[in-house]
Amino acid sequence: MEVTYERKHNESFMVVLGELDTKSYEYKMIRDNDIKSLLDIKCYEIDGVKRISYKISRKETLSDYVESNDLSVELIARFVTNLQMALDEAAKYLIDENHFWLDKDSIFVEKSGDNCKVSLCYIQSDNGTVQTQFRAIMEFFLSKLSTSDRDSSKKIYDAYEICLKEDYTLAEVIECLQMDAYVPSEIYVEKVSLDDEEVETTADFEDAIGAEYISDYYDVEDGKRNGIVNTIIDKTKAIFGRLQFEDKLEPVESENFVIEPDYEMDEKTVLLSESKPVGRLVYDGNSNEDDFIINKDVFRIGTGKANDAIIHARTVSGNHAKITKEGNDYYLTDSNSTNGSFLNSLPLVYRKPYKLKPMDVIRFATESYIFL
Repeated sequence: MEVTYERKHNESFMVVLGELDTKSYEYKMIRDNDIKSLLDIKCYEIDGVKRISYKISRKETLSDYVESNDLSVELIARFVTNLQMALDEAAKYLIDENHFWLDKDSIFVEKSGDNCKVSLCYIQSDNGTVQTQFRAIMEFFLSKLSTSDRDSSKKIYDAYEICLKEDYTLAEVIECLQMDAYVPSEIYVEKVSLDDEEVETTADFEDAIGAEYISDYYDVEDGKRNGIVNTIIDKTKAIFGRLQFEDKLEPVESENFVIEPDYEMDEKTVLLSESKPVGRLVYDGNSNEDDFIINKDVFRIGTGKANDAIIHARTVSGNHAKITKEGNDYYLTDSNSTNGSFLNSLPLVYRKPYKLKPMDVIRFATESYIFL
């Protein structure tokens, strides 16, 4: 399937060649309902070629999410749990599960602290069952395993063996991953509000209004799971059935920068160094940011403490961009940042690498650097 990416002002889109049956029941349900687990979708035609556009602003593909985080049992368990939640919500609208495109590059993840929200890609073709598609995702996880952690590798292999059965469920996979291991109980959902006409409010439930995590709605013993995963999913379904979602994202005009949350802000960055520097980012702004030496084949930039270059400006995203070294050449790629990356004033498109040359001016949101 041919996929391209576009950026318009501060919004990003994934574009697929093809068309949708706009008269179908499923399309009408998606159009007329705000289904939070699905990517916003739009159909259009240019020069006789029909395209499907998915809004992916402030999200990253599953493959990029795994690449920018340490792959662990806990990370996989959180992802699969949130994937199950997304599928459960979409199922309420009677959408055929074979019409979800479940792939490492078509599932999008939006990070919130240590948790994530999963957004699904709907397309009117037979993509295979959830079991068949998720089996390929587990194989992707296996390919990213670190051989140094044998216990975690064994647990992930055990979960993959469950996927080899024809009739397995995601609940079985989650239970296997969580068994004898602590997984944070908070599961990311959108902020919600109660519908007074449909919900009988209690004092305890009112206290939870505005919370971002499902664990805020029921008691969980510190450090332990509250029963097996079916309990979590049942509670999740109950909450989704009683809550009315609010749209938190507001349109952002070009150059009107969004302030990123500061939950991953770390102490002052220390200048990176090595004996034979091969590339540098020299700060060219008015703040107190550092210069950086590019000393890795994949050099990550953002406010998150796991990055190789940590920028402190709140307009910069947690995972903002990366510079990749291939031979003697360097390539800059935007990581679907909120406020964008710019090369000599040219806005960068998500996942498209741009070759760098000496004296190029790179801007990460509001912060400028010169590449040497």
